[in-house]
Amino acid sequence: MKKSILGVTVTAAISLAIVSVMAAGVLAADVSSGQFYTEEEYQKLGGKEREAYCASLAGEAERQASMLRDAETDLAAEQAKIDDLSATLGQVDGELGPIQADVARLEKEIAELEALPSEWTVQRGENLYKISGYEQIYSDPVKWPRIYRANRDLIEDPYLIYPDWVLQIPRDWPTVHTVIEGEWLAKISGYWEIYDDWRHWTRIHEANKDQITDPDFILPGWELNIPR
Repeated sequence: MKKSILGVTVTAAISLAIVSVMAAGVLAADVSSGQFYTEEEYQKLGGKEREAYCASLAGEAERQASMLRDAETDLAAEQAKIDDLSATLGQVDGELGPIQADVARLEKEIAELEALPSEWTVQRGENLYKISGYEQIYSDPVKWPRIYRANRDLIEDPYLIYPDWVLQIPRDWPTVHTVIEGEWLAKISGYWEIYDDWRHWTRIHEANKDQITDPDFILPGWELNIPR
């Protein structure tokens, strides 16, 4: 339903104003597209034309006001979304902080480990016990057997090593172990680089049932999987 102003619909009033103004030789103004009369042009309009023009201005003002209200509603909705996202982001930031700290710590530890030597050239007066105790090796002299196990191709007697020998210094946690003479599952499990606890031998047994039929019987040269 069209709204009536002074007994004339807005549409009819605008049409009448355009016709009257064109007849009078004055350029018609399309208010909805941003065209307005100058003061001089407005003064040339008749009474009905002025009423129609004012009605057009009022209609356009209402249209603009409606658009503004819609925009404000949309803005409020978008602001609510932004607030929700900000709250979520704040929560994520709170959770991310400790994770980033852990990552930074791990990266530092990895960098420190990568900087440690993977080989060691024996110097006069050194033995495996002494080498193992160096901070850049294992910082623990009692861990020397791992150096021995990693260099059995070179070392026959762990208590006898010679200057200028280049020893491998393993840094990883092995996933495979080659059985040597005199070993059994509990002994292997007790190696600190394996599980550091002989009681975990059953884990090795379970992971190697395809070749171990009797857990009390293993042979040198067998490659045993070490589950992690």
